[in-house]
Amino acid sequence: MALTYQELHHLRLGTLHMAVTDWEKMVAKLDKLANGGDGEINAADLEKKAKAASWKGVNATVTKAFTTKTADQFQDILTEARSVHTVLHDAHKKFTSHKKKLKEIVERAAKQDIHVTAQGTVKARDDAEKKPTQGEIDAIAGEIKTVLGEAAETDSTAAAALRFHAKDKYDFGSTGFKSLGEAKKVIKDSNAFVKLAETDPTKLSNKQLTQLNDLLKANQGDPVFAERVAGELGAKGMLKFWSGATNIDSWDPDGKKGGYDPAGIANKDEKDARMKLLSTMEQRLGSTLGLASRQDGESIHQWKDQMVALGGHQFADGDGKKRGYGFQLMSNLMRNGTYDKDFLTNYGNHLVAYEKKHTGDDEPSGGIASPKRHNVLPWDKHDALDQTDPLHFGDDKDAGTDPMTGFMKALSRTPDASTDFFSSHEPEDNLKWVLKDRPVLDDSIPDGGYGVVHEQKTPRPYWESTGAALAAGATGVDPGDHSAKAPPHTPEHREILDRSLDYLSAKKDDFPPEMRDDMAKVFVNHGDVFHHTASAQADHPNDPRELDRRQLLEVTKQISRDQGAYGLLNDGINHELVHDIRTDKPEDPRETLQRAGHTVGFLEEARYQALADKVAADKEDAVWQQTWGYHGAGIVSSFIPEAHLAGAADRGLYVLSQDWRMDEEKRIGEENRQQSGQTFKGREHQLESLAKIWKQQNPHEEGTVYTITGEAGNAALRGNAAAQGLPGRQPAH
Repeated sequence: MALTYQELHHLRLGTLHMAVTDWEKMVAKLDKLANGGDGEINAADLEKKAKAASWKGVNATVTKAFTTKTADQFQDILTEARSVHTVLHDAHKKFTSHKKKLKEIVERAAKQDIHVTAQGTVKARDDAEKKPTQGEIDAIAGEIKTVLGEAAETDSTAAAALRFHAKDKYDFGSTGFKSLGEAKKVIKDSNAFVKLAETDPTKLSNKQLTQLNDLLKANQGDPVFAERVAGELGAKGMLKFWSGATNIDSWDPDGKKGGYDPAGIANKDEKDARMKLLSTMEQRLGSTLGLASRQDGESIHQWKDQMVALGGHQFADGDGKKRGYGFQLMSNLMRNGTYDKDFLTNYGNHLVAYEKKHTGDDEPSGGIASPKRHNVLPWDKHDALDQTDPLHFGDDKDAGTDPMTGFMKALSRTPDASTDFFSSHEPEDNLKWVLKDRPVLDDSIPDGGYGVVHEQKTPRPYWESTGAALAAGATGVDPGDHSAKAPPHTPEHREILDRSLDYLSAKKDDFPPEMRDDMAKVFVNHGDVFHHTASAQADHPNDPRELDRRQLLEVTKQISRDQGAYGLLNDGINHELVHDIRTDKPEDPRETLQRAGHTVGFLEEARYQALADKVAADKEDAVWQQTWGYHGAGIVSSFIPEAHLAGAADRGLYVLSQDWRMDEEKRIGEENRQQSGQTFKGREHQLESLAKIWKQQNPHEEGTVYTITGEAGNAALRGNAAAQGLPGRQPAH
């Protein structure tokens, strides 16, 4: 709304200045309440004590959460107060400048015999001896108009910024403005994005899509922009926009009857350009929505609730042609960005519930010549297949039809959410559904183009993303962040390990190859229980540290069919063997040596079974390269618990790792055999290094490196034999 000359000329800034002073005092008081500094109780100290206390029972889940949330609210109050003070301070400064400029223009006009009336009308003075030219009068009028425009912009920006903070009735936001200039930019950009996104997306030109992408890039990482875009569009508006934007068949930027050429023959270059633009937008918009989901505004809480509620709603184009479901559209955007933990958990619970409820028989209608199918996911049924365009644009080789793929990618980047999701039994048993009961959906993109169904070989996107999410949930580590540090294990981490071991081992040779490296990471992270189980001489059902040995052998065998996953697992377990030798204090010190050898034997048996198994060979699923190509040392360190991670100066571990690699390189091209007397020829240097480390740790124990190496080798033979004797199909030895 424009500001009049009278309003700016007569504007009294005293009240605004008082507000600035009052908010400055308020910020100082809130800062002390939030962070201390005056010796009194404060929220920061309260939060520290709450996190350090040993909470038990209800206190651990309710009181602690309430206390830390309350402390966070003090920080949010302080953030908002600082932002309000900044907006008011900058607005006062700007209005002071605007009034000064207006006064200077009026005074300069008077010297030119130009009079500005009380209403802002500019004219020549009646008593002027030499009348000013019309050009001079127009110039003064133009200057006044410019100042009034600048003042109006200051007024509207300040008002919008203050309304942003006043929108929540019952909560404080965690975002704010650092200057009025920043507020002006983010409000202008978010308004521009929303305005374009609210138009018919099938009418948006590539130039307009580029503008949207540029706005997303310019405001990347800005929480206010993210919150305003998500809140203003709403969940339904966002899904409607993405459904239409990705509908290439209905793209009609020129408004020509008949729409865009569906076959893409006449406009191939334009279509290719649009696909690239959509790929970029999927990444940037997904990241923006992830940032928005982590804000505390009331509009964002509503956005998250509505997004979940719309998951089962199927969107359609202007001709009534069915496009994606809400779950499909949002899950594809989730492939990028980091989303709020509670939102992901709630979204995932509802996604599983929807799939379970709507999975069933699919009997084509309308004269479609196709047999009736049983146990079909809702996304795979004929009435969900109106669209021929992909719903996902990017490097992954899938069309985005399966919403679980994108959701799993989001979980993998938020380990706490993944842990919650996979350890949840209510309202649904999520892990059982994902790993055991869920039907297969192949939405891979063949070379022939989109919409062609064919048998897909690895990698299958669903299993690939599920493996990453499972690794995150069982370890607390984002597998895509190689700088991450493994947190201490929780009971939920162990539960996910136990149950995933159960379901995945039951798949036997149908074990998803895409998950081999992920389960290797899980085993490395849980190296303590892996080593404890692999070195066990018998089953001990009452031992809480012991896993199911048969399940462990089966999954270790499946891992060993991939050279990289095998290398990652063995490298990681080498760390655990050394850690056990250095830190465990059994009654008989030789137990750590014999357990190390026993585990080496277990791993070797798994390797043998993986490469000798005839079924796997027939599937061409166990072919290793003829050169040793393991390069996963950096990945291993991310998954080893910090307490088990050896220092950089651990010479013994370094030599062990080098000797193990040397053994693997030497035997990579040899025939896979397992005959008496030759069983551990391929691991002789590894066993010798373990013997040296053990002797260094136990210098007063009897034996030389030679005899201790022999003892480790004998233990390895026993471990190998114990693994061979576990029930289940075994290759001939």
